[in-house]
Amino acid sequence: MGPVIRSRLVALLRSAIASLQAEGFLPEGLGAPVEVSEPANPEHGDFACNYALMVAKAAGKNPREIATRLAQALESAPELAAVEVAGPGFLNLRLSPSLVGAAVADVLERGEDFARLPAEQPKRMNVEFVSVNPNGPITIGSGRGAAFGSTLCNVLEAAGHTVHREYYINDGVNSEQMRLFAESVRSMCLGLPFPEKGYRGDYVSEVASKITPSGDESVGWFQARSQDLMLAKQREDLAAFGVWFDTWFSEQSLHDDGKVEAAIQALHANGSADDRPHRTKLKLGKKGVIEDVEIEAQPTDEDDAEGAGKTLWLRSTKYGDDQDRVLKRKDGRYTYIASDVAYHDDKFNRPPNADKLLTILGPDHHGYIGRLTAVVAALQRGKMEAPSSSFPLPDPESRIYADAAERDACQAALAEAKEKLEVVIFQLVRFLKDGQPAPMRKRDGNIYALIDLIQEIGKAAAPEADAAEQTRIGRDVARFFYLMRSHETHLDFDLDLAAKQSDDNPVYYVQYAHARICSLLEKAREAGFEASEFDESLLADRRETALVKKIADLPFEIQRSADDYGVHRIATYAVELARAYHHFYDGCRVIQPESPDLSRARLALCRATQVALRASFGLLGISAPERM
Repeated sequence: MGPVIRSRLVALLRSAIASLQAEGFLPEGLGAPVEVSEPANPEHGDFACNYALMVAKAAGKNPREIATRLAQALESAPELAAVEVAGPGFLNLRLSPSLVGAAVADVLERGEDFARLPAEQPKRMNVEFVSVNPNGPITIGSGRGAAFGSTLCNVLEAAGHTVHREYYINDGVNSEQMRLFAESVRSMCLGLPFPEKGYRGDYVSEVASKITPSGDESVGWFQARSQDLMLAKQREDLAAFGVWFDTWFSEQSLHDDGKVEAAIQALHANGSADDRPHRTKLKLGKKGVIEDVEIEAQPTDEDDAEGAGKTLWLRSTKYGDDQDRVLKRKDGRYTYIASDVAYHDDKFNRPPNADKLLTILGPDHHGYIGRLTAVVAALQRGKMEAPSSSFPLPDPESRIYADAAERDACQAALAEAKEKLEVVIFQLVRFLKDGQPAPMRKRDGNIYALIDLIQEIGKAAAPEADAAEQTRIGRDVARFFYLMRSHETHLDFDLDLAAKQSDDNPVYYVQYAHARICSLLEKAREAGFEASEFDESLLADRRETALVKKIADLPFEIQRSADDYGVHRIATYAVELARAYHHFYDGCRVIQPESPDLSRARLALCRATQVALRASFGLLGISAPERM
C-alpha cells in the first residue's frame, strides 16, 4: 500500500515512540492509541497529535517533555517539513512537498483502488434492506433506507468485507396484507364489491389492468399474479434508483421447503419453544435490567371450546425480549415470527458461513430489535454446548428460567446473537417546499412513490432533457439528499433546493468539480501536456497541500463509515473535496506553458482529484458527468 498520509504519519510516530522506549525514556506497554487529526486552526500545521498528553500520567513525565523528545526523533523524517511542540504537549506536524507529491503519485498509480482497504478482521455479511411488502410501490419513505442500505454495502465492501445484498419478500400465503391486496385487485378485475379496508390507488388499478382472468376466481390465484407484477415494478423502480440485490428471497419458499416447520422443531428441541398455556412478560428498566416479571395465563383447550389445538410460544423472554411471542396459533397457522426463525437460520448461508446479519429497518420498527435478537439467540442455543449448574436462582430470574444452567445457556446464546445480528434503524424524512413541510401525497390521495420523486426532480432540474437524463439527474439528487445526514437523525429534504442546478445544490456542486476537471484535462491535451510523469516536489502551495490531504482522506472516511455505518460522511467528504478543488483551481493556475513542470504537477493533482471524486461517487451511487 502506498503512503496514505495519515497512516504514514502514524507509522512515523510509532517508530519515534519505539525509539524512546528503546532508550528507556518511555516505558513499554503504555497502550494509548497513536492518532493524528487536523488542527482546528490550519495555521498550526497540517496535522496534530496529542499522544504525549495521553501517556504523560502513565509514563510519569511532563507531557511537554515527552512531546519535545518525540519532535526531536521526528525532525529528520523527510516526510515532514516541520514538527512543533505547542501548548501543554501537542505535536503540530507540517507535511513536506515530497510526501504530498508521493500521495498524488500513489493515487494515480492505484486509481480508484486507493479507496479500497484490507480489513484487519474481514467479515462475511448479509445486509438486508428495503424489504417492503409486495403490495405497493417503493415509497419515498423507503427511499432513505434504499439509499442508505446500498451505500453502506458499497462502503463495507470498500473496507474489505464480503457483502451479500438481500431483499426479503413478505409473500407468505397467511399474510393478511397480501390477501387484502389480492382481493382488491380481484375486485377490480371481476367487478366485484370492493373489500372493506382494501387497497385503492393508481398502482392497484395498473396491476389489475395487466391481469387477464382465467376462470380461476380464487384469491390465491390473484395473489400470485398481483404480487409478481408488483415485485416487477419494485425491481424496476429500485433499478432506476441505482439499487440492486444479490437475492430476492421469498418468505413463502420457507414454508414450501419445510424450513419453517424444521426450524420450529429445532427450537422446541432446545427448550426455546413450548406449548405451555402461559405467556411471560417483562418490565425492563435501563440497559435491559429486569424490574418485574408477569406470568399471563392463557386459556387451555378445556377452557376454550373453540380451540383446535395449542398455542406454540417462542420463549423469547429468556433471551432479553420483553414478552414471549406466538409461533403457531391454535388453528395451526404460523405467525410472522415463525417465518423469521426459519429465515434467519437460512440467511447465514448468504454469503456462505456468514459471520454477521445486518438488517436495516424503518423508524417504526424499534420493537423488532428485541424479538429478532431473541430469534437468533434461540437458534444459537441449539448450536452451543449446554453448561451445567444446579444452584437455585434469585427472583426475578427464577420466574423466567428453570435453573441456573438454563439461564447461563440462554445468556451465552444471547451474547452470541448480539455479535451475529445487528438491526439498524433509519429515521424519518420530512419533505420541504417553500421552507414548509410538504404533504407528499398526490392530489387524488395516491401514494407518492420513489419513482415519482426521481421524475419530479429530474423534470424540474432539466425540463428540456430526455427521460433517461431526467431519471439520472433525479436519481443522483435524491440519493445524495437522502445521504447528507446520519441515518440516526431526522432528515429534511428540500425539494426546492433539489431542483436547482447551481452551486447551492450540493450534488451539482460536487459533480461540477468533476466536470471542471474533465474540461481542464481536455484543454491540457490540446496544449500538449500528455505526459503523466511529474516532479513530486513541486506541489508546495498550501492550497495544493490542503487538496492532497483531502484526497488522501477517503480511505480514512471509508473506514470510519464502515465501523459505525455513518455513510453520510462520504457525502460530506465529496462536498469538502469539491470545495478544496475549487479553492485550489481558483488560486493556482494549472496550465502554464511558461512553467511546464509545474503545469504537469498540477495536472497530476487534478487527475488525482478526479480519481477521488469518482471513487466517492461510486460509493454514493451517483454518476460522474463529464460535462454540465
